[in-house]
Amino acid sequence: MENCSITLNIKQTSDGMTDESELFTRGEFREHKGLYYIDYEESEATGFQGSHAQLEVGNGRMTMTRTGSTFSSLVFENGVRHYCHYGTEYGECMVGITTQTLSHSLNEKGGFVHLKYSVDVNAGLITENEITINVKM
Repeated sequence: MENCSITLNIKQTSDGMTDESELFTRGEFREHKGLYYIDYEESEATGFQGSHAQLEVGNGRMTMTRTGSTFSSLVFENGVRHYCHYGTEYGECMVGITTQTLSHSLNEKGGFVHLKYSVDVNAGLITENEITINVKM
């Protein structure tokens, strides 16, 4: 049941090159036992067409789970490096996710999530990312 509009502003830096994009989609937003859930279908624009994304936000962390054509489970927590499962159309791997900033203003009317994090493989930096997710009911 779609009940909100979702805007993702994404900034990704790799090898000194920065790419920025803005994606719009519809999805579901809800609160359950003090956690906020944002669900949406991935598209060709994200590179994960045929997958479903669910963000769980609360208690100082965010978990992003992607299911469908690929599977990923990424954990974001301020100042903590998590080893996470990341799937792509080319295969699966384990990556390190180090979160510099995770904040949100979510409430029953929507709000935003702001996230800055880096991705590494074998302790070698791959990308630095900044994402702002806006949810409007």
